[in-house]
Amino acid sequence: MLLVKIIIAPVLIGLVSLAGRKWGPGIAGWLLGLPLNSGPILLFLLLQEGHGFASAAAVGSLLGIIAWAAFGLVYALCCPKLSWWASMLAGWAGYAIVAFMLLPVHIGVVWSFVLVVGALAGILLAFPRPSQDDPVLPRRKYELWLRMITATIMVVTLTAVAKAMGPQRSGILTAFPAYTTIIAVFSHHQSASSAIRVLRGVTMGLYTAATFFLVLSTSLVRTGAVLSFTLALAAAALVQLGSFMFVRRGA
Repeated sequence: MLLVKIIIAPVLIGLVSLAGRKWGPGIAGWLLGLPLNSGPILLFLLLQEGHGFASAAAVGSLLGIIAWAAFGLVYALCCPKLSWWASMLAGWAGYAIVAFMLLPVHIGVVWSFVLVVGALAGILLAFPRPSQDDPVLPRRKYELWLRMITATIMVVTLTAVAKAMGPQRSGILTAFPAYTTIIAVFSHHQSASSAIRVLRGVTMGLYTAATFFLVLSTSLVRTGAVLSFTLALAAAALVQLGSFMFVRRGA
């Protein structure tokens, strides 16, 4: 299991990074709206803890999307004036505060979905506009390898911690913006505008993650793991395709 985690994380972050180089930071962020981090973690929890635990964790992951989006908004507001590490810490603080507020929330998966959709719409309206005048620095040598190594460390750590927590808390933890942090920080090194475009793309793509968690949580208690993940991925793919026309405008 550890070997699978070590392989998946760097491959995913590497592919997203290469997509960002070819099509722009907005597209890279939009791809991060896919459950690239929380999806594999939920699969590991399913294999380790069973269907019931994973289904409840998926509801927690759904609610955790609000905290994930809060990270993006806080980072985007801070990065034009602050360094990458200060923006990252502020974003993590925003995530932690919202995640803590969500811990006592216990509502059904449908109402959780409605809450998340409304919260994402409000956060997108509050996003700052990227500047068109920011100087763009060249990428660092070996940057792609640094991204992949960081992703592996984060995923292995989050999975280990989630296993020791209950389903609600572990679900919210799976929505921790691990990959989003990596892409945002490295984009911020080039320019604040690149980081804002990435984070706005992530937030728009989170409708896809919300759909994935809604379908997965609902189907896990009724069907097998393979069919549940297949249905969730199919529904998420439809939403992702539908959102593409909005994201490419600001990519």
